[in-house]
Amino acid sequence: MADKCLVRVEKLLKKSSITSAKKDEIINSIKLAKAEKGLSKVDEVNVDAIAKDVSAQIKAQKIIDKRNALESEIKVRQLTEFVLKSFPDNAEEGLTAILVGSNRRVEGARSAVSVQQFAQANQLIAGFNAELRANNLETMFKDGLQGLSEAETQRRVSNAMSELGQQQTELEKITGLKPPVTETNPKILKLAEIMEKYSEMIRQKLNDRGANIEKMWGYIVKQSHDPFRVRNAADSLGLKLEDIKLDDSIKGTDINYQKNYTAWKNYVMQKLDENRTFANTDDRENFLQEIFNTLVGNKYLVADGASSVYGSRSVNNITKNSKVKRILHFKTANDWFDYNEKFGVGNLKESFFSGIQTAGRNIGMIDALGAKPKENFEKIRFAVQRRLVAEGKGGQSANMSKAGQFDKYMKVVDGSIYTVADFGVARYSAIARSIASMAKLGGATISAAADIGIYGSEMRFQGRSFLGGMAEALGSLLRIKNTKQKKDIAQMLGFIVDNTIYDMSARYQVGDNLSKGWTNAQRTFFKYNALAWWTNTLKEGSMLGMANYFAKQKNIKFKDLNPQLKELFTMYNIDSTKWDVIRKIAMEKAEDGTEFINIGMLDKISDTDMKKILNVDSLTARQLGVEKERFKSSVSGMLLDRSIYAVIEPDARLKGDMTQGLLAGTAPGEAIRFLGQFKAFPLAILNKVLGRELSYFKGPNATKADYGRGAVGMVALMTTSLFMGYLSMTIKDLLKGRGPRDPLKANTVLAAFLQGGGLGIYGDVLFKEVRGAGDVAAGLAGPVFLTAFDILAGISYGIRGEGGKAGKAAFRAIQSNIPFLNIFYIKSAYDYLLGHQLMETMNPGVLKRVEKRMKRDYNQEYLFTKPSSQFKGF
Repeated sequence: MADKCLVRVEKLLKKSSITSAKKDEIINSIKLAKAEKGLSKVDEVNVDAIAKDVSAQIKAQKIIDKRNALESEIKVRQLTEFVLKSFPDNAEEGLTAILVGSNRRVEGARSAVSVQQFAQANQLIAGFNAELRANNLETMFKDGLQGLSEAETQRRVSNAMSELGQQQTELEKITGLKPPVTETNPKILKLAEIMEKYSEMIRQKLNDRGANIEKMWGYIVKQSHDPFRVRNAADSLGLKLEDIKLDDSIKGTDINYQKNYTAWKNYVMQKLDENRTFANTDDRENFLQEIFNTLVGNKYLVADGASSVYGSRSVNNITKNSKVKRILHFKTANDWFDYNEKFGVGNLKESFFSGIQTAGRNIGMIDALGAKPKENFEKIRFAVQRRLVAEGKGGQSANMSKAGQFDKYMKVVDGSIYTVADFGVARYSAIARSIASMAKLGGATISAAADIGIYGSEMRFQGRSFLGGMAEALGSLLRIKNTKQKKDIAQMLGFIVDNTIYDMSARYQVGDNLSKGWTNAQRTFFKYNALAWWTNTLKEGSMLGMANYFAKQKNIKFKDLNPQLKELFTMYNIDSTKWDVIRKIAMEKAEDGTEFINIGMLDKISDTDMKKILNVDSLTARQLGVEKERFKSSVSGMLLDRSIYAVIEPDARLKGDMTQGLLAGTAPGEAIRFLGQFKAFPLAILNKVLGRELSYFKGPNATKADYGRGAVGMVALMTTSLFMGYLSMTIKDLLKGRGPRDPLKANTVLAAFLQGGGLGIYGDVLFKEVRGAGDVAAGLAGPVFLTAFDILAGISYGIRGEGGKAGKAAFRAIQSNIPFLNIFYIKSAYDYLLGHQLMETMNPGVLKRVEKRMKRDYNQEYLFTKPSSQFKGF
């Protein structure tokens, strides 16, 4: 029944002179205020009090909008000047640098949106993990409380979070009492307190940056959804599609999709607090369909500005606002937990970390570009273009005239590149690539020997020695693990070991949206092929090494730092004032006396120091808090960003280049992802390592000394790549029972260069003795294309009646796509137990031909018994 009081208000407004838009704003604000107070109708409270709340909310939103507009205008002007000052010869590169960074050695070149996002998310996780360690709750957070199942522990934590997040009643406010909490286990209660504290802290951080998010318990965990479970809702609920009846009001031609939506809707409606969920909409069906489509398409992950972050209040009818992220409010914590078990990531820990990463993306985006990031970036682009034309640089201006020119990078930093156009196509394509990863990357750790040389080249870039950097990398690997204090320091720098956060396959491809089962399978694979250990160990070592190196400079003024280090700091907007603050308050000694920069200590920065850094005296408490967080994340961002130069991973820029902004589930989007599989690592070397050295030859101010340093760096890198590539090949050959290849042979030198230069994963394709030119071409197109080539060849042979060749092609396609079989120690055992026999059976004489080609091309032989003399086939 319609609310009589609300109807009267609407009638009064119709008779007033207030504009239509303002009328809607007032009515919707009253509805929202009612819902937030848990009321069913306005008559149940003092109408004047509610009207006062509504008026205050509308007024507050207008103040927030005005403040956001002002701060956005400042950012637009500052970034316009940055582009024109730091990139006078290439403004297009300057605009790209704002989003995803540049290798140019100029002021602010790496203070990109993507770097700030990386740092914000990792700093939030690092702080949370530190609190868990301090309270001995790490094991419980991961595995549950002893004596309880993981699920039961997490349910009780969720309930405690809900109770801790309750708002005080009027009586409790008067008496000073807190809302009651029924949980009695101190460990569960403490974990709930920490999680709710961080959830509320993140909500406040976003509000400080221009959002207007209502208070809600579990703000972070509630943002977690599994698009695979949502899309297959019937299966997630144990229902049969044929038993689901569609409502006549549901529109759409995809019956399967609509039945899954119906199953999801019927389940979720039992759990929802309808008054709060539907407070600001007149069309529930449309509201729920929009949510379902958003969840299936991963669109809730997009960071598109302060007014559109999850939980933001809207005084407008949200059915008419496509940018507002709709919220599902559940009746109780148990209802939310039930929903999360069915349609979330199914784990409180992963829900929490997933929410933190989304929040970090939003915070970093707003910090860099303001409350309306896309709109502000376009303003910067137009402003730069106008200035270039005014200065007579029309040629440069023409290079940035295309409206969608920077979309491929914007889609990476706002997260929309991870949304899905066609769920089914995206899902099965991702699974195909996942199988290829687990079938082909078994020797990735051995191929990663090239990391040692790349690590050394990065340390040389920072002003240290190349060989010293290599020695540091080897020392990290040989040390096995650091002391607890050093690990704590590394985590406070922003380093996160947990594979819940890092996807190891991302070193070789741009990443996919995978279901929980496939994600866990990949994590297990990279654990057993040792790549997780290798990558995490080197990353931790690089961050501690850099933190120690910076700490050693603490007594040196900025102007007296070695030129390379000073140049590095400048790329991240760290100037003399900031360096003085860092060296004054952010130093910590480990048990062995080694000193490090500890970013966690930057929390102690004073208001006076912050005002000195900003060169502004009149700052509010909110502004000071935000700027302190930005300063801390800028230092962490530098260390994190350089760690993925030392231990190569594709960054946001390369992801944009490799995807070209094309979405998963589209034909071109999937084609480019298949084509790019396993190429992210070699392309990252070209883009980041060679790009870094080539930066010495670029820019209007490049000197002869710069040319010389760049040339020496490239020669050193190529020489080291050759050596490490040969070492990697030799280890692989020894595991196969083969002796070293003749280093004087041209084929050996070429293969070593390719291995050391990041193409090691293609070694088995490019140099496999039984492959032809067509096979190599298919292999270069990607592993899935290679498998398709084998299958088509087998069919072709079968049609022509060439059974032997058809069987050989089929055997090759099957054997090369068995996950885990390619792990280096499993593969060696498999070959001698079964593999060689099968090869000889399917292709008689192949082992003899392999041995002859080894001798001819590499002057190489088997160390022990030749396989051809031992294996004759079945």
